Amino acid sequence: MAEPNWLKKMAEKEYLAENFTAAGKSRYTVSDVAPDDPDWLEQAAAKTHAASGDDYVKLDSGLLTVNQINWMLRNTIGELTFVDDNNQFLWYNRPVDPATKMKAKRTPDQVGSSMGQVHPDVRDVIPEAKKVVHALRTKQDGHDEVYMPVPTGNLHQLVLHYYKRVEDDEGNYAGIYEWVQDLYPLVKYFCETTGQKLVNDPDAVTGATYRRNSSPDAATGASTKAAAEKEEQPTVKEKVPDDATTSASLK
Repeated sequence: MAEPNWLKKMAEKEYLAENFTAAGKSRYTVSDVAPDDPDWLEQAAAKTHAASGDDYVKLDSGLLTVNQINWMLRNTIGELTFVDDNNQFLWYNRPVDPATKMKAKRTPDQVGSSMGQVHPDVRDVIPEAKKVVHALRTKQDGHDEVYMPVPTGNLHQLVLHYYKRVEDDEGNYAGIYEWVQDLYPLVKYFCETTGQKLVNDPDAVTGATYRRNSSPDAATGASTKAAAEKEEQPTVKEKVPDDATTSASLK
């Protein structure tokens, strides 16, 4: 993933010390249930007498049943996950269709697992994950969110991993929620609705990785997107045709 410059400057010694075993204990840690037990959810729910099904839950701005909360979150745009301040993976919005291919795959048996167990120990995956967690835990340089786009070399897709620091009512670090979504369908809808189009920015100093397989002159992937240069470009500029039939009220 492409990390922001401020994140690249973090001291390696500091973020590598982030404990990914979930061996500590936070305010809401469920004791006496092994984090990496594949049956963690059922055991932890039984131990805490957790609400379920048609049980009501009073929220700060509403009253819903557990079923209603589940249904709403399953149908929320994008993939959501939550990791607490003990680096324990506690929840994700499971897709309505179990056959759905997730962009950041999670499975029910991973719930309760430590961050070290959830992330594969290959290449620099765990060090990079530790960097994001430590940055948000400490509010590095005042940042409480991290944008991490995934370069695919395809201008028809921009998968964003967005990480947000979660705080309690007193402003203390409580964990991180991650939102994963392909932004291109949203940008496409925006352009179609407002009567605009995407065009190349000749002065751009970024974006080469994203255009790698979308340019007819690219060294690789030339056969994948021969005409993409005309269809998908990174900068939005206004196009107001005389015969526009949409977005009249926006102009």
